[in-house]
Amino acid sequence: MAVPEDTAPGAAERPSAPLDERVLVAGTTLRFVLLLALLAAAGASMIPRTVWHLLASSEKADLLAACSLAAGIDPGVPADTSFVESRQQPAALEECTARFAQDFTGVALGVGAAALAAALAVHWLLPVWRTRRTKVVPLDAMDVHGGLRPLLDELVIVAGLDRAPRFVVDPASRGTGAVAFGRPRRPVIRLDGGLVVTADTGRARFRAVVLHELAHLHNKDIGITYATVALWRVFLVLVLLPWAAVGVDILLIRGTADIRGMYAPFNTHAQVLGGLLVLAVHLSRLEILRHREIYADLMAARWGAGAEAWEGDAARRRSEGGWRELPARFAALRHTHPSPALRRASLADPKALFALKALPLLLAGLAADILVWHLGALPYGLLWLKAVLVAGLVVGIGGVALWRAVLYALRTGRPVPSGWSVGLWLGLGVVVGELTGPRAAMNQWLPAHPEALLLLVAALVLVMTWTAQNAAWWLRTRRAPGPVMLAGLVVPALAYASVLHWWWFLGEVLTGGWPFTTSGVLASYDLPGLPPPPSDIGALWHAVAVLGLLPGTLSTAGSLWWTAVLLWVLPLLAPVVASRPGRGPDGERPRWPGHARPGSTTPAPYGPGRLPAAGLAGGVVCAAGLAVALARLRVADLGAAGATGPLRLAQMMVPALVICAAMALTAFAVAALTDSGWLTAGLGAAGVTGLLGVGAAYALLRADAGTGPDTVSWSLSQDVHVPYAMALGTLVAGLAAFAGRGAGLLGRRVFAGRRVRAGRPAVPGPRSAVRPAPVEERPLRPVWRRAVQVAAIGAVTAGIGATALSVDVSAAHGQASRPAAMLDRSTPAPSAAVSLLQHQAWAAAGGLERIQALRGAERAYSAAFMAGGKSTTNTGFLRAMDRVKRSCAEIDRATGRATTYFTVPSTAGQRMWARLLTRHRAMADTCRALHTRPSAKTAEAAGTARQNAFDSVDAMFYWLAENGAIRPK
Repeated sequence: MAVPEDTAPGAAERPSAPLDERVLVAGTTLRFVLLLALLAAAGASMIPRTVWHLLASSEKADLLAACSLAAGIDPGVPADTSFVESRQQPAALEECTARFAQDFTGVALGVGAAALAAALAVHWLLPVWRTRRTKVVPLDAMDVHGGLRPLLDELVIVAGLDRAPRFVVDPASRGTGAVAFGRPRRPVIRLDGGLVVTADTGRARFRAVVLHELAHLHNKDIGITYATVALWRVFLVLVLLPWAAVGVDILLIRGTADIRGMYAPFNTHAQVLGGLLVLAVHLSRLEILRHREIYADLMAARWGAGAEAWEGDAARRRSEGGWRELPARFAALRHTHPSPALRRASLADPKALFALKALPLLLAGLAADILVWHLGALPYGLLWLKAVLVAGLVVGIGGVALWRAVLYALRTGRPVPSGWSVGLWLGLGVVVGELTGPRAAMNQWLPAHPEALLLLVAALVLVMTWTAQNAAWWLRTRRAPGPVMLAGLVVPALAYASVLHWWWFLGEVLTGGWPFTTSGVLASYDLPGLPPPPSDIGALWHAVAVLGLLPGTLSTAGSLWWTAVLLWVLPLLAPVVASRPGRGPDGERPRWPGHARPGSTTPAPYGPGRLPAAGLAGGVVCAAGLAVALARLRVADLGAAGATGPLRLAQMMVPALVICAAMALTAFAVAALTDSGWLTAGLGAAGVTGLLGVGAAYALLRADAGTGPDTVSWSLSQDVHVPYAMALGTLVAGLAAFAGRGAGLLGRRVFAGRRVRAGRPAVPGPRSAVRPAPVEERPLRPVWRRAVQVAAIGAVTAGIGATALSVDVSAAHGQASRPAAMLDRSTPAPSAAVSLLQHQAWAAAGGLERIQALRGAERAYSAAFMAGGKSTTNTGFLRAMDRVKRSCAEIDRATGRATTYFTVPSTAGQRMWARLLTRHRAMADTCRALHTRPSAKTAEAAGTARQNAFDSVDAMFYWLAENGAIRPK
């Protein structure tokens, strides 16, 4: 945090900047929060693993790992297949893992507390260390004439600080800079000795340097900066390095070569994720610090610092441009200060603070994805909280940068950024984190279908494009952009959170392929009369099954599906604002978002009734489609006579499909015919279409109620039409708007080409430099203005009310268990190496122990049986029968424990294991019969059953030894 030292004094003053850099929040604090959250979550995730690895018994650890193999889980299959395998024997797996689990929670909490205390200590001692390291002296020891103290007091007053910092001098430094550090309540500014010596001859330089450091204190930079530095250093030494050493041990040293090779993909991904964490935190922190330097420069210049303090080196350096500049750009990434040329240029135009840079956005997406991995230990019931946290950080960082870029473009007359590139870079960071880390691939080098990750990229592109257009509208119509920016960031953050919730709950398995079965999805609705799985289900039911698994179709309140309604509520609020005159920055009547004429920088007049009119037209089309679809359902053969399940499911899903299609068609048409604000306009019109479609479906189904034996009445508050129209329909409409925008641009280009070929002038497009003359607007009549307000408020109220009603009902009828029932239960056969390890694990984790327990019970029973046959007195016979009784109970216990154990991970082995259990149950039955009714007949039956049980145990031992599961004796 210092002004460049190698500068020459001058007399230039700061040129006037086109925009105050403080007009909107900087967003650097939010990026610091992301880094702090990432470090905290990573520490909470890494410390338990490190502690467990160092303290756990290796024997128990191997047995704990053997539990999953014994359960038949193949480490090399995709996550969804592994999940299905883990749910086939949940009770046995839970018992096995509980038996061999080693809990070091107390130790991990102690280590975490120690690390936190160390971070606090480092934060506390950093100022002391920086002071003693350079052997500074108080200012009064150097200011022998007392001329600097009044000047410094004056500068502190200029900076408006409540608490004056302590000024010290480093007499050994020949530089002419300064550094601000310390704690927020006890700040310190260290002046270089060369700066103090030249203070009289270079007073302007001295003032600029001190004001720059006072600006850091005014902006409260040192508190969060040094907190991050302290946490980062402690994290590196006490958390990351031990975790990395443990990871190397697991990856290269511990265990057998076969086990290490089997889990090599997962462990390698985990190590790569640690490296990416270091990269993301380090580069992001440096980028933030460089931005804060420019903010301090501008603040100091605003307080009267002369520009000569920055211009010397900047004047000497010239940009080479092109490929020759790349090495310098990469080198600049390692610095905490921007280049002198950039700092000097920022005094005249702070565009660097409003620019959309790819690297910070990519790092933000990457850091957020790493944060998701380390938040995996959160309870599943808090999935919505994790989604809101991650989405808030990602969309907040990208959204703040986008709002600032849009504001800068509007104030300087430059093209407004579209926003899609911001979503693309954020999404690329998420994809890099998913592909290089272990989340998507798990124990594979790459997921089978990485293209599924494009859903997250598409969601970010959608919400960021919406953010850009919403920002452009509100910044054109509001004097104070702060409050509307907050609302304009909360809405896309919540919408993206709903997509993240769906992704983690249901969609993430798509990286391994489509794992759902149509019959499983249909069965999850729990309706009578649906087609059984072996039958020919038909295209209708396949479409219904796919429709029920798309983003936005989780209808529980915690899934946040209801937040998507806000994406079209805000555009519908625009007419209310637009019909109120005098709301613009110059008193002009605000206009509709985004219907600017091509080439203009301000929106052209757009009739406030056009969005409701477009939505009304879409609603008419939707109602017609619903009428046709429901008419077809009346005559369709949906199942056996009298079965209401198929018809009810069709009545729920087919109208939802028609409503979503109508919303997509409306958004496509509006976006194709719109220049600026095409996405917000398309979503607003689609929202009106969706509401009208829901009402039409309700009316049509209510009209059909009771007209036939297979018809079922429909209730607005109990089925899926409102959730699907609000959530799935909005997302589909957003994607359709992108397609409509492309079609509109292509159509205009083709039309312009035909005009040129016909010898007529082409109509200038949006990128044309030619701007038409402004068109005079015709103000709305009061009656129409009132109608617009009523229509907009009515649509918003209906949307929110219907959504709230559906949320209230769906919260009580969640579908938290649907994914497990819907997944394909068929699993691929493991390889020979995996099969061998599974059999060895089955024996080691408890199978051999249970067989030996059965053999022990057999021997005790044999001894009691033989004693009864050899007894010559009644007393001896009664004692032998008591031993038989105890043996029967022991056989029951041993057989029961063996029954609750895992099935053998192969068909042949399981057949032998089932026969062994059957024979021991028979032996227990004959044992009890012998005890209750001793006779020659029961004794003979007991002897035969005992021998069969003996033979089955011997055969099981032989089979396990032959297949390598145990060592033969």
